Amino acid sequence: MKNAILKDLQTLVTSGVLNSAFADELSKVNPLDRTWPGYPSAVVIPPVVSDTSFEDTATNLREYTWYIMVVTTPDNIPSNDPTYIEGLVDNVCAVFDGDATLQGTANGAVYPTIIEPPGPVNSGSTTYVVFYLQFKSRVLVPAGIQ
Repeated sequence: MKNAILKDLQTLVTSGVLNSAFADELSKVNPLDRTWPGYPSAVVIPPVVSDTSFEDTATNLREYTWYIMVVTTPDNIPSNDPTYIEGLVDNVCAVFDGDATLQGTANGAVYPTIIEPPGPVNSGSTTYVVFYLQFKSRVLVPAGIQ
């Protein structure tokens, strides 16, 4: 699923909405503590298995909660565009709204995205503007009972 998420985000890099998109493998105590390739950037954070249940005697339904952090700085927000952040949120959401199965890797479908409100975050001597997307994807996996 992570590769599908990164591939979806890469379409936003190609179209110029994002500067970069990459995965964080929890290599930093603070995910903002890095040299950014440019802004805005999207970081895919490893998922949490938020639920698993028997679907039937042959399959389990596993639910993953994914977080994507989108980061920019106040200096990179165009002063002549008062809706820049809203447009960025909409563009990132739309790429997942259009891929309800994460390219077939989430065969149990993807729940609608939930936005954590954008806002300023200080890290070290830098102020960032950050928002998170959270969404749940479900996958049918083989069960132990056949």
